[in-house]
Amino acid sequence: MDRTELKAIIENLLLASDKPVSADALAQTLLNGGDKDALRGALEELQQDFEGRPLQIIEVADGFQLCTRPEHAEWVRKFLKLDKTFRLSQPALDTLSIVAYKQPITRAEIDEIRGVDSSGVFRTLLEKKIVAPAGRKDVPGKPIMYRTTQKFLDYFGLKDLSELPTLDDFGEGEIEGEAGPEQVEIEFGLAVPPAESGEAETVEVEVAEAESPAGESPEEN
Repeated sequence: MDRTELKAIIENLLLASDKPVSADALAQTLLNGGDKDALRGALEELQQDFEGRPLQIIEVADGFQLCTRPEHAEWVRKFLKLDKTFRLSQPALDTLSIVAYKQPITRAEIDEIRGVDSSGVFRTLLEKKIVAPAGRKDVPGKPIMYRTTQKFLDYFGLKDLSELPTLDDFGEGEIEGEAGPEQVEIEFGLAVPPAESGEAETVEVEVAEAESPAGESPEEN
């Protein structure tokens, strides 16, 4: 098929899918698994074609997705009755930042960096599947190590961890838990795929746990 037809079919497949579609899956379906360079080129052209249009094609960790634009997000949320933000308290944001940049890392190491016990906020991050266990550290006691998850990448619109801002872009206190505002509301601007309609998931993290001086939690073992 020619490039114009290929792009038209890709656009339709992205519209029909309720989740990101990988370049490999598209190549397998449209080109019998071959000529992935041609498929990638068609995707890049299609992304350019959508510039200035009401929708956009973005690349996330799982592949490509046809989505609404951030500037229209408020109207989409209002129509679908979605929650506005994914709220993280400052302690939870500090903890998540440490995991993101120093993973895999143990709970005790996080507490040492922050100087306070993080068990409450860490439990919330685990429940929301933003962080997950990543094996045990080869030291006495074999403490569990943790890493960020695919959900973390999706929420922040990242293809992989290499797209995180470098540590040079931050002051040391921003990564290591320097005191800040009590709560931060992060506007993720999650693009809503047209096919999801009213079934889009509402995500909210609320943390109200008080923090105490650092100490090993029974949950660590």
